Amino acid sequence: MFKKIKENPYYVKFKEMRADPKLKPITSLILWFIFIVIVIIFVRGTTSSNDTVQTDNVVKTDISNYEFTYTNNSGVIFGESYDDKLEFIYGGNRYYYNGKNVYLIKNQSSSLAINFDLNVLKITPKMINNLISNLTYTVNGEAKQYVVPLSRFLNLYEVDVEADLSLANQYNVIINIYENDSGIYMYQLDLTNYYNFRGLSNNGILTIDIYDSEVHDFTKYYDELIGGVV
Repeated sequence: MFKKIKENPYYVKFKEMRADPKLKPITSLILWFIFIVIVIIFVRGTTSSNDTVQTDNVVKTDISNYEFTYTNNSGVIFGESYDDKLEFIYGGNRYYYNGKNVYLIKNQSSSLAINFDLNVLKITPKMINNLISNLTYTVNGEAKQYVVPLSRFLNLYEVDVEADLSLANQYNVIINIYENDSGIYMYQLDLTNYYNFRGLSNNGILTIDIYDSEVHDFTKYYDELIGGVV
């Protein structure tokens, strides 16, 4: 390879110019020009790479219709979400949440599940999107990890804007978000500080699996089914 370079007519001409005292300054300028061009290309490449990282700081959580699995120490909940309404199975029973109330569905009939607490099902991709809004993340293995102030979590999860959350400001909730080419496929939330703050039993890490599958509109069937329920 070096032999070919030495035989290159441009290289031979350049050596001749370098040997000429009158032309040597010109060759020096040429070398400086080449050096500057290389530096500019390198700087632009680095800047472009940094811009990509900053743009990637935004996690796309615009998930609306999806299948899900919620898992923690208290059990597993399977279900589907369509336009913020839920169909899910918990404790061997099927339920429907119409955005206002929860109904127990059994033998093609329904009954109002009085005082049923949606609990972790209130933690939706939309809520998580609001929780991490304007926050930066760190890389934790394959996940993007967000440290969310507990006061912000309480405001969105319990929706009690009148509560005094000053004591909660010293605690955080940890959210890990996992993505692939299809988008977000899993959330993991460490709610230990929330459970301790409220004096509740710690249900451990909450894992929310999101499945990339087509969800059909199940709301019409259930809305008709619960039509006579007061």
